[in-house]
Amino acid sequence: MTTTQAPGSLPTARGGAEPLGAWVEFHQEPCRSGRTYQILVNHRTHVALDLSASEAGLCQQLGTGGRVETTDPAVSAFLSELREEGFLASSPPPAKPGRRLTASLSALDVHWSGADRLVRAAHDRGARHLFHPAAVAIQAMLALAGLVALIAAIRSSHAFQLPVHPAQIPLVIGLSLAAIAIHEFAHALVVIHHRRPIDAAGVRLHLGVPAFYVEATAALVLTRRQRLTQAAAGAWAEWQFTAAAAIWLWLAPVPAAPIVHRFVILNALTIASNLAPFVGLDGHWLLADAIRMPDLARRARGSAGRLATALAEGEHVPAGDRLLAGYSTLNGIVAIALLAGAGFLWYQLFGGLTRGLIHHGLPGWLALAAAAAILARPTTSAAAPRLTAAARSGRALYQAIAFRLQWRWRIPATRRLAATVPQLAGLSDHQLGVLAGHLRRTRGSHLDHLTGYGIVQAGAVTATSAARTPMTLTAGDTWDPRHQLHRAITRGTVLISIQTAAIEQLLRSPDGDLSTCP
Repeated sequence: MTTTQAPGSLPTARGGAEPLGAWVEFHQEPCRSGRTYQILVNHRTHVALDLSASEAGLCQQLGTGGRVETTDPAVSAFLSELREEGFLASSPPPAKPGRRLTASLSALDVHWSGADRLVRAAHDRGARHLFHPAAVAIQAMLALAGLVALIAAIRSSHAFQLPVHPAQIPLVIGLSLAAIAIHEFAHALVVIHHRRPIDAAGVRLHLGVPAFYVEATAALVLTRRQRLTQAAAGAWAEWQFTAAAAIWLWLAPVPAAPIVHRFVILNALTIASNLAPFVGLDGHWLLADAIRMPDLARRARGSAGRLATALAEGEHVPAGDRLLAGYSTLNGIVAIALLAGAGFLWYQLFGGLTRGLIHHGLPGWLALAAAAAILARPTTSAAAPRLTAAARSGRALYQAIAFRLQWRWRIPATRRLAATVPQLAGLSDHQLGVLAGHLRRTRGSHLDHLTGYGIVQAGAVTATSAARTPMTLTAGDTWDPRHQLHRAITRGTVLISIQTAAIEQLLRSPDGDLSTCP
């Protein structure tokens, strides 16, 4: 693993390129299948860029003042991106306030950029001792005792109370917030313990319920072992809190025992589900680093659509890509299941309150409508770009499947054209495949706009030959630019054609590139 932070004063790279800023850190480490995980982190804007092998090499040259060829268009475009994103020394991003509190009504989010100082102070004033082996041993004993207490709670005579009375909602939400706060604090504490900064913290509505969160881009450049610890710390700390509540309920029942009993069982299920190895959960990060694939989420994103497209086009798909597609599909199924479960629990929590408002008639309905509009805003804002991306993927998949089904007429037409048009006789198999992909099928009566090469697939058309004599083309006949097509003379006439410009470019391009042809 290699982690490099740009020094404070670095000479301009030879070749005219600007060096990386001192606030930028380059990180790379070996991962599964011989690949290398490479990212560039901007500690001022809290932005991380995934890098290709060529981009990583360029960043290393920028970090050491090596020679960089800026005449290459790809290099120039990448440098422009780095400049716009504030990664280069010549374009530093503005420094952000140390402890700024912002609120977003549209996202129902309160964001605090001063969390680093709070967590660092807690770490230095005592929380660092939680990492001592003796403290970890005590935590392990508490965790085991909590497991025994959880089993006792499940087997106890207390009736499990899933629905919540409106008067109990504050206590239920308070216990949940305390557990989430401890969970997120533990994530942040591990980052601080390894001398990395916390970007921000905040609270937002998650599925209609308040929830804390922590942002730490620097966690991406921790070592693999440190990232595993950081990913597990949240669930571990939350279980400590849940275990303490379970032991308290077991040894000293309290008046609020039904609510505590409900919290212990449901929060144990929440912790277990959070450890499931799927994107969006802590278990995903544990899986990603356990299998040495830190970029698992990025690689899995869209892999199911890419697999379906490749299969529709008859391409060979490696086993690794098939596994990624299967994992991506499971992610979607689990996300739907978790969303359904969260909706069920939300109804159990707020169902009584909702029914009470409905009984108040029109004022209650108006209050419910206003609450639904407010709570739905963050969800719709987050879902809109994902729905757009899903629509694009679906459209691409549809086009790929449709194109695959068209091979039954594209291949015979290509073979016929190659056999009758002398210019096409020397094309390679790859070029013929490109040619097949650019064929167009036309139906209609007036065909004088078809001026290139083509074949009559069905029916008959009138035309003028190269010698200017009238003729009739029937199924299987071909034409070239010397012919002039007029009109179809039978119903169901179908013609397959390709433009002259496409043929000419195909003959000039050995690799069969027709990207500039319409």
